[in-house]
Amino acid sequence: MGQIGIRLVGPFAVVRDGRVLPDAEVGSRKARTLLALLAAERRVVAVDQLVGALWPARPPARPADNVATLVSRVRAALGADLVEGGRSGYRLPADVTVDLHEAARFVAEAERRLPADPAAALDAAGWAEGVLAAAPALTGEPAADWAAAVRADQAAHLRRARQVVAAAALAGGQPARARDAALAAGRADPFDEDAVRALMRAHDALGEPAKALEVYERLRALLAEELGVDPAAATRDLHVAVLRGRTTPADVPVFQPPPPPRLAGRDAEIDRLAGAWRDAGAGRPRLVLVTGEPGIGKTRLAVELARLADGVVVTVRCYAAERSLFLQPFVEAVAALVADAPPDRVRAAAGDRAGALATLVPAAAAVLGAPPAEHGSPEAERRAAYEAVTVFLRRLAVPRPVLLVVDDLQHAGTATVELLHYLARHAGGARLLVVATVRAAEGREALATLDEVADVVPLGPLDGAAIAHLARAAGQDARAAEIARRTRGHTLFVVETLRALAAGHTGVPSSLRASVLTRVRAAGPGAEELLRAAAVLGTSFAPAAVAGLLGVGTAEATLRCDRILETRLTVVAGRAYEFANDLVQEVLYDSTPQPTRLAHHLRAADVLADNPEAVARHAQAAGDDRRAGRAWLAAGRRAARRYAASDAEPLLGNAIAAAERCGDAEL
Repeated sequence: MGQIGIRLVGPFAVVRDGRVLPDAEVGSRKARTLLALLAAERRVVAVDQLVGALWPARPPARPADNVATLVSRVRAALGADLVEGGRSGYRLPADVTVDLHEAARFVAEAERRLPADPAAALDAAGWAEGVLAAAPALTGEPAADWAAAVRADQAAHLRRARQVVAAAALAGGQPARARDAALAAGRADPFDEDAVRALMRAHDALGEPAKALEVYERLRALLAEELGVDPAAATRDLHVAVLRGRTTPADVPVFQPPPPPRLAGRDAEIDRLAGAWRDAGAGRPRLVLVTGEPGIGKTRLAVELARLADGVVVTVRCYAAERSLFLQPFVEAVAALVADAPPDRVRAAAGDRAGALATLVPAAAAVLGAPPAEHGSPEAERRAAYEAVTVFLRRLAVPRPVLLVVDDLQHAGTATVELLHYLARHAGGARLLVVATVRAAEGREALATLDEVADVVPLGPLDGAAIAHLARAAGQDARAAEIARRTRGHTLFVVETLRALAAGHTGVPSSLRASVLTRVRAAGPGAEELLRAAAVLGTSFAPAAVAGLLGVGTAEATLRCDRILETRLTVVAGRAYEFANDLVQEVLYDSTPQPTRLAHHLRAADVLADNPEAVARHAQAAGDDRRAGRAWLAAGRRAARRYAASDAEPLLGNAIAAAERCGDAEL
């Protein structure tokens, strides 16, 4: 079929051996749209997605047959190998070049080469800029949502290309070239402070400090008028440096090497999340739920998205012991955003909801002012909190898109899930993406509640190719087939088995239990003692709590926790430690002798006496139903006081069940 290339920049076109084919030679308008969709995605595109783009208003009676017919016509016109796949989905082969993706590849190469070879970086980024700036992508599809996403990609690549051009030109002594690139970037997005800083540096390098100061003043006025905020700290620092005549070559931004390869076996899921992030950046907010069994890699996938995202990223976790704390994950998220944003921006984002936000998030009161002394009804306060968080996130995402990752949603209280539903419905055109991870079995209620407003990305076992890749990276490629057979592709089973083999343990462990226990014993008696006590506390634990269970000093427990990090059985999670995976905790808990477990539960109920929900859980595990019932009752009353009556109901139900078991009529 000859060498085929596809142009997405400007009007869609197919190029064969350097010749642009007439539309009539390519096929009907729908056939050309099909090719454009496949070229934009560069992956297998599901038939349902193709149908939605090809027939947005009224799909045909047999849509899959119609798509198959289109594919057959394209193959007949351009070659049988041009479109791969079948009824489950279609894609273009890897040897079909696409101008937009080629330009993105040149941008990435330019970023990689910039620190060592600015001239080569300038050539690569300059070529990409020329391709990307030639015209808007897909000018023949002005109203299609999928085409808008392609244009958003084009804009993001072009922004990066101009950043490299400006940086490389400055490093290579071409300030005029840097000025032109920065000016073009600023015209595309007047709020782009990276472009503003590049333009200031270029004017200063040209001996025009007064113009650099004018650029800063225009930005300052724009931000003050439109958003009510000041320029970022880096921009203000550069402004001071120009005023004092102290700019240096060190002010030129240095790009880091490209990120490491993506997660093995998760290309499709990463592509879906990346697409949701692109949608958010284009003003189409999304709520995505990553689901699967424990240890399948949900959190790791969310971490990968956070690493790739170019915007404001905040990650929070839901804890079972804090289920009754009203909107605790959102309280922590807002507190983190408040701490990282300039005060003026925080106040502008809160606006007339500042009082409600300060009531919900005490950490925000220092910026927003003291919360109002009077309160309304619990229902009114609850709604005010939902509205305050939604408005705050929506406004904060104006200058830069925001990614909020909520981990372990199965542990969230009802109010948190309700707020996610409310946020998804009222996000408007916010540049906001919320990604929540949730266990499929334990999170059924949350999944059902959010079904109508969320997209679900199910995470299944790794396939043979991914396992072979991981085994090869670990130096165990000869055992890949055996590992695949015995682990059945469960991500944690595969990873833990490979780690055990890499540590020199003979043979392939028959299960995750064997792998985890091998590593635990290798950590030493003191570490194993602490880990088994920590497993009784749950998936996360604080050194002080473990110290109370073991009867050792907090300093000793903290030292042990720090040393255990080297084993990778645990990780740091904000204010606490947590097991590297829930299954690690479960294996340790199940393998601890029952008398030891019961003793730890009884001691935990004493150590955590200020947390009634934790007291109830541990007392119940130890068989003390009377104490558990009274603690469940206290937890339910606390939940009701925090405007979360629906969260209080299951807690009070637990109290009644405990009372029935122990025959406590008073309870």
